[in-house]
Amino acid sequence: SPSPSADSSVIGLGIDPERVGRWSRGVDISRFDPAKADRDAYPGEIKVIYAGRLTKEKGVDLLADSFLRARERDPRLHLLLAGGGPEEETLRERLGEHATFLGWLKGKHLARAYASSDIFLFCSQTDTFGQVIVEAGASGLPVVAVAEGGPASIVRDGITGLLRPADATRLAKAIAQLASSPEYRAALGEQALAAARERTWESSMAQLAA
Repeated sequence: SPSPSADSSVIGLGIDPERVGRWSRGVDISRFDPAKADRDAYPGEIKVIYAGRLTKEKGVDLLADSFLRARERDPRLHLLLAGGGPEEETLRERLGEHATFLGWLKGKHLARAYASSDIFLFCSQTDTFGQVIVEAGASGLPVVAVAEGGPASIVRDGITGLLRPADATRLAKAIAQLASSPEYRAALGEQALAAARERTWESSMAQLAA
């Protein structure tokens, strides 16, 4: 199991807790790196990025609500969406010129998008881990996430990012807080980077082997 929330799920299905072990996911720290940044490659003064499927179960409605409310507080914000899915057209209508849809990115293109951004926003309440959160951290980004599921065990509130309830107003306030303080943003980003660099695939595979 990749996280405590996933433990609860499988135990709830009747699995003996003593037969549940931990296998955390790793991240390729040679691929995801703050040095890959290209600030001129994407629009927006302060860039908020999401990577993943654009689906309801990923919380994209809450993501759009949260971002738009944050932008009312700080019009410098611009949303980058790296991914695709059935909610894309609806999101395009809701977000308009305040968002840029990057499509599915892989390899160096995804790494550049992360590193070129300022904040990672993740509103899923269903993820058992949250691989994109670790990738964002390895790229030096602080995370704003819903305090549920796998993300709650990855993000250290006030240290590597900000965890908030699944409430658009609370999430928007967290985004605006990071947007208003480059120093705080940088401090959380540095600690997110340090935490991600401890989650190498080598350590992950050693954990599985043990």
